[in-house]
Amino acid sequence: MRALGALLFGVLFSAFAHAEYPQPPLEAYGALPQISDAEISPDGTKIAAIVNTEAGTRMAVFNIGGGVETIIGIDSIKARGVNFYDNDHVILRVSETTATFGFRGDYEYSGAFAVSLEDNSLTQLLHRTRGIFPAQSGLGRIIGRGEKPGEVLMPAFMGEARTDPSFDLLRATLGTPRAFNHAKGTGDTIDWFVGEGGKLLARERYSNRRDLYRVQWREGNGWKTILETENEIIPMSILGTTQDETGLVFIASTASDEGYDALMKLGMDGEITGPILPTRDREIERIYADDNRKILGVRYAGVETDYAFLDETLQDSYEKMQAQLPDATIYLNSWSDDRETILYRVFSPSYGDSWLIHQRSEDTLGMVGSARPDIPYDALGIMMSIEYPARDGLTIQAILTMPPNYQHGNTGPLPTLVIPHGGPASYDRFDFDWMAQYFANRGYAVVQPNFRGSDGFGQAFEDAGRGEWGGAMQDDITDGIKALAAAKIIDPERVCIAGASYGGYAALAGATFTPELYKCVVAIAPVSDLNQMLRSERRDHGSDHWVISYWEDVMAEGDARRAKLESISPANFADNVTAPILLMHGDDDLVVPYNQSTRMKRALDRADKSVELIKLKGEDHWLSVAETRLQTLKEMDAFISTHLPLEE
Repeated sequence: MRALGALLFGVLFSAFAHAEYPQPPLEAYGALPQISDAEISPDGTKIAAIVNTEAGTRMAVFNIGGGVETIIGIDSIKARGVNFYDNDHVILRVSETTATFGFRGDYEYSGAFAVSLEDNSLTQLLHRTRGIFPAQSGLGRIIGRGEKPGEVLMPAFMGEARTDPSFDLLRATLGTPRAFNHAKGTGDTIDWFVGEGGKLLARERYSNRRDLYRVQWREGNGWKTILETENEIIPMSILGTTQDETGLVFIASTASDEGYDALMKLGMDGEITGPILPTRDREIERIYADDNRKILGVRYAGVETDYAFLDETLQDSYEKMQAQLPDATIYLNSWSDDRETILYRVFSPSYGDSWLIHQRSEDTLGMVGSARPDIPYDALGIMMSIEYPARDGLTIQAILTMPPNYQHGNTGPLPTLVIPHGGPASYDRFDFDWMAQYFANRGYAVVQPNFRGSDGFGQAFEDAGRGEWGGAMQDDITDGIKALAAAKIIDPERVCIAGASYGGYAALAGATFTPELYKCVVAIAPVSDLNQMLRSERRDHGSDHWVISYWEDVMAEGDARRAKLESISPANFADNVTAPILLMHGDDDLVVPYNQSTRMKRALDRADKSVELIKLKGEDHWLSVAETRLQTLKEMDAFISTHLPLEE
């Protein structure tokens, strides 16, 4: 790394600046990715993909050698993912925001369709199962395979009563909409684990009323408790099983000061051993497993990707990919049964945002398709990892994305868009970000700070954000602006802030707590009133639910008194605002209620401030709908170009 003022610069995503570069149309950035999910078949000859086109969303299956086998239109429902069950069947996972008569409020109904490639027929699994609880999310989840060909095991709440349904494990068969009970659960069961042939291994339980967490191992026809602890929040999450089915696998923090992750084993006797993979000074972000959730490896969190595998063939493929694409962010997706043909998504200067096939033995790469075919590589912004000191000395990492023609020292301080991430337990990395790339391409500097409270940098760093909403977390964003201004990279007099979810809260907190910093503010699905937010959570979950304890801890470190939450709620400080504010919110948002934006709009109107609220009709929390995602970027572009023009 090389020092520059108060900043430390890391890897440049693009090795050189493009003096003249293309500016693709806004629609190329605001559209859903052309390929949003994909998976390779067990025999390595086919790929199933969710494809977004101008004509709508399709599920397509095509041969790697060429030729399309199946195309199914799925415009009427949100496609979430695809998986092969075998070479002739694909599982399509979908969701829909809906309501059920007799039950309060909307919920995100999810389901799974089995698609037969022989006749292109679709069957909705569990659809006609007797006794299934009528209003629940999470349907369509498959946790293992049954004993017979075509069988899958799917957990679901069962019971006609409106209260206390049991969380059972059902056995479904591809091609039929009805399932049968495989194992009876309890009202506090939260997960199931099975071995080969659907053999019951373990279940996970958590009682909100008693704050009691238990892990139980199958013993004969009963269950033996191998771990029991009291905690207001679910203390751990079992992720899968060991290869030999003698234990369960979970993530625990190491004893280091930073609290990085280790993959541990909980044996059938309750003994905890491990780690079962070498530890890194990084958190574990994703687990890779087979269809019965036998753990094969992990992806570590971080600005750049890294992996470790128990499966030597997957480790070999990843290392070869690293050698071929040293400047790429690499995401392992799926593999053939023989591990010879492996599907990746990569983001790199040479491939852009693309899906690639790696033939492991020959060590060759083949292009499956681009997720962003209308954005050439020379239109991509220059991405850098930077570090700067917060005012209390904590080191903060951020992603800085600059226009493709940027050259430090030859390009003057730029107008800047700050985009804090959501979560807040999330983080930004080297990857294609449609908002950041669009505005960088248009000539703005884009800063994405990984403030304290972000995950991916160790448990201690995440814990440092507890109770710091509107406090040190916000200071970290402010300190990044000041450090970049001191390095003469950005113009401190020409800065806007935009964010979604927690990032929307941070944008509103910037507008109300540090109004002198920003010329304009965009808040998408923001939290604006923390007391109101907790009231909504209590209504939806109940006062004794672990979700309430989690939010009280994250927002206020357990000090969730009304006065405390009022003091960090932007809606209570509308009088401080000096910049124009654009609010956008989906009316199907089940994570942050739409009334969080209407509450902020009313407060700003009463204070006679410049504000506009745009309702995104039919949109959820994640901007999943093509039309409204595009609408969001168009509204942002018009608003920011008006209040923060590139030329003054």
